[in-house]
Amino acid sequence: MRASSGAVRISDNRLIVNNIGIAKIYRDMRKKRRFYKDVPNHIYQRAHNGFNLFYCDEDRLVFYTIFSVCAKTASDVKVLGLCLMYDHFHSLLVSEKVESISAFMDHCTSWFARVFNGSIGRKGRLFHKNFGSAPKWGLKKIHSAIAYLFNNPVEKQLCVKAEQFRWSFLPYINDTNPFSGRTSPRKMPVALKRARKEVDWMCSVGEPVNYPVLKRWRNSLDSKQWEELIDYIIIRYCPFDYSDLVSYYDSYDSMLTAINSNTGGEYDLREEFNAFSDQAYGEMLSYCRRTMDDAVVRRLITWPEDRKMDLFRQLKVVTSATDRQICKFLHLDIRG
Repeated sequence: MRASSGAVRISDNRLIVNNIGIAKIYRDMRKKRRFYKDVPNHIYQRAHNGFNLFYCDEDRLVFYTIFSVCAKTASDVKVLGLCLMYDHFHSLLVSEKVESISAFMDHCTSWFARVFNGSIGRKGRLFHKNFGSAPKWGLKKIHSAIAYLFNNPVEKQLCVKAEQFRWSFLPYINDTNPFSGRTSPRKMPVALKRARKEVDWMCSVGEPVNYPVLKRWRNSLDSKQWEELIDYIIIRYCPFDYSDLVSYYDSYDSMLTAINSNTGGEYDLREEFNAFSDQAYGEMLSYCRRTMDDAVVRRLITWPEDRKMDLFRQLKVVTSATDRQICKFLHLDIRG
């Protein structure tokens, strides 16, 4: 007898499912997220269509401080790590309930999407609908997940060692100024003092930094002072439980040794993979900044398609980026 749901019931009680039925089963399976309480859960969130997410320091700082504010207000989420790549991010979260992680992820990604879109007059989805998650139990799997998260930028040729990449926040475990000099209070420029005071106030009231404020700060500082302010914001908003992270090893040094000796692996997440270097995204950003204003660079993803295609042809000539990477950079539909 033929069933209306796209399945056929036969006499020996086996169920023959057509393509529609199989697709439904897989959808239902994906809805049941694997989760183990009180162990690190590796979280992977990519942009919608695999497009780029972060185009400048300001994008990363806005996301990072939103992520931090959400983490500090979440009663049941502990953050062990975070790594911001060009088109996705990884995090290690611990919680007693899967609902807490889902609520946290929805809160921080939807908040950033509203702010990001509003800053450039963009509409539409920014993140992929569902984030990937994989619980890690047992020291071997936990070590592998930690190494994988912090070695993402190494694998994509953005640095040589994991602790050299600012946006994995690993360098900040034992250094407050890993990418800048430390100016003494007596010699600190007035503009930097004022910016730091504003950072202190915004952090104390649970407010993330925003694009207009960052623009004002950047315009008032020279490049060295800007780097020092970035370090200060990262330390001031720090959401990480570094002691818990290091506790999976004998010491901080042994953790670094383990991370740098093994890139780790992740076989439980359906992460988009390609073998090309992410240096191409830096090349494209450098070219765009040489030929247009910084504010225009952030808005190029809102351009009409014909204007994007003109830039596509230029980037194909002057950078090492693949066609797919240029499409991701410009938010062009990727086919094939």
